[in-house]
Amino acid sequence: MPARPTVSAVLIVKDEEAVLDDCLAALSWADEVVVYDTGSTDRTREIARRHTDLVVDGYWDDDFGAARDRALAHATGDWVLSVDADEVVAGDPEAFRASLGRDGGVAHTVLIRNLGAGPALPLGLGAADTVLAGSRVFRRELHTWVGRLHEQPVLRATGRPADAQRPAAGIELRHSGYRPEVVAEKDKGRRNVELAREQVEAARGAGDPVALELHRVDLARSLEMAGDHAAALAEADALAAAGLASPRHAVLLARSVHLAAVALGDAAAADRWLDLWERSDDNPAFALAARAQVLAERGDAAGALAAVERIPTTTVNAYGERVDRASLVTTELWAHVVTGDRRRAVLAALAAIGHGVAPGATAGLQRLLTEDECRRLLAAMPDAMWRQYVTWCAMDATVEARTFLGWMRDVRPGDPAVLAGAAHLAPTMSLEEAAGWSAHLRGTGQAEACPLVLIARDPLAHPRQRAVAGALAYSAYGDERGLAGLEDALAHVDPADEAEVLAELQIVAPGLVGAAV
Repeated sequence: MPARPTVSAVLIVKDEEAVLDDCLAALSWADEVVVYDTGSTDRTREIARRHTDLVVDGYWDDDFGAARDRALAHATGDWVLSVDADEVVAGDPEAFRASLGRDGGVAHTVLIRNLGAGPALPLGLGAADTVLAGSRVFRRELHTWVGRLHEQPVLRATGRPADAQRPAAGIELRHSGYRPEVVAEKDKGRRNVELAREQVEAARGAGDPVALELHRVDLARSLEMAGDHAAALAEADALAAAGLASPRHAVLLARSVHLAAVALGDAAAADRWLDLWERSDDNPAFALAARAQVLAERGDAAGALAAVERIPTTTVNAYGERVDRASLVTTELWAHVVTGDRRRAVLAALAAIGHGVAPGATAGLQRLLTEDECRRLLAAMPDAMWRQYVTWCAMDATVEARTFLGWMRDVRPGDPAVLAGAAHLAPTMSLEEAAGWSAHLRGTGQAEACPLVLIARDPLAHPRQRAVAGALAYSAYGDERGLAGLEDALAHVDPADEAEVLAELQIVAPGLVGAAV
């Protein structure tokens, strides 16, 4: 091997114009990029050719392994990194390159982060990411692909995967394709079930028990992804009853099928599969993390907390998959509050912040913690997380979000991000809120972002709201923009409401109405 091994990034694609540009842009460090197109009808090939000269007009024959092998034939690098179009490489490519082939290895796993593919989290943070290790990195000349579905690289000499695949360092693949909306749009579930059934029948006909078990695991996982939870659970239970020969197969199956049991409301089945996962995995922390989420969804705070507390601060299994206790902070915080230990709830949140993990969405934190407790968390946040919370507040536009933004203003007076967020939220503010934020913004030299003026000049706001906001801006600050907004708003007041609006204006800005009209 040369001192600096060459890397070929290899993809098979079809109709991926929505995601391909980001994928290929993140591969600019690779020595070559091979894009094998299986019949796109959109702009996929055009986008690919902007990034690489190795764009192959290929074909599709319902066999992922065969398509990847045809793509592999066009690669020339020492090592292959297999990437899907809906994946983006993130991390340090040079650290990745330096880790290739260490200790004589000829293949490596790489971490695949499935974005938003996990269960919904407490505290309103939406779906969790799931992280799995996949066999995606291997010596080109030694490997070929097998498997119509859930394909994998195997050694040409043995037809089996390379032994003891160490995780590659430096990078992970961030995969968006298993988000529920993407799966539904592409009908991935139905396609995968059909391919899995064909593989099961082929393995059964060949009398290969190892392949048959693997493909039945693939079938159960595909049924779960397709939303056929009952069929997935039935297939998995049949496999378990027959006895799973491979602990890794048991782990892969349990990771998927316990979710089918949860969807069916079958708590006993979910617990049974979580138990099997914990017994079969070389590191029980991953099963414990899933158990904590399941128990939290049931409202079992004590059970969820017991599972979380068995998880180390950080742990990594033999495949390079990692779980950090901080990633479960929303569950841990919620469970501590529900079980009456607010002090430990705040400490758990502070520990997560120290690890760069957001402790929960704004509304969720407000529901569980006091104002002082929230301020304590805000005071501990690094700048990047602080800006993330400002963005969440600005996007939320609820009373709770605006209240939270007000606490942020008090923790960091004059913070530019908070002030910009307040200006963005001006159209959603009550007049009382707008008056308070206007005083603060003007006190920091941000008169151009005064919410009272912004409301007064907003043609989409209610004329009464505009008129009162303009009157307040002019009477309190002498801002001519407020007066102009007031005049325009009065021209749009419904005649039936005119007397009431004029009376209100006389209260908030005595004598001003005559000047405006």
